Amino acid sequence: MKNLIFVFLATFSLNCFSQDTIRTAKVKDYMDKEVCVLGKVVSFKLAAEGKNTNYINIDQPYPESIFTVVITNNYLEKLNIEIKDLKDKNIYIKGKITIYKNDPKQIPQMFNPTSIEIKKE
Repeated sequence: MKNLIFVFLATFSLNCFSQDTIRTAKVKDYMDKEVCVLGKVVSFKLAAEGKNTNYINIDQPYPESIFTVVITNNYLEKLNIEIKDLKDKNIYIKGKITIYKNDPKQIPQMFNPTSIEIKKE
């Protein structure tokens, strides 16, 4: 019985390990797919007053971004995350890879990911 409980907890606490984890250099190969991305938070832009959208740049700062997490204030509250606490940390981000249609640079992004977890060193 103890083994069954351990397996259950391990399965649900390690969301990203249930599938392949990719690095930011590979995100373009996974367009429109649900994946788990591992990368380091190098910069971010918080929503300005009256705005709702936050941006987290992974592995490369803006304007050289190679992968961006786009997350709304409401969704941040739902995940119970403070973006400032993620700075310089390696994180797992789970969600669908897309490109914003009006982005001239066509930078891959993940909008409102299903989970964000700090990698335990």
